Amino acid sequence: MQSGAHPTMEVMCHVSNCKFYKNDYCHASKIEVNPKHINRANTSDDALCSTFIPGK
Repeated sequence: MQSGAHPTMEVMCHVSNCKFYKNDYCHASKIEVNPKHINRANTSDDALCSTFIPGK
């Protein structure tokens, strides 16, 4: 990826009570994923979708 370029992709989501959820996809303009622990995740259980906002 070139410097300054941002990816464009579909993001699957199965959290139906999220504000950005629509038909199994995330419709947020940006996605932020953070580790549960200091700067590192070893499994998907160690990662958090910080974009989540309760909505439904």
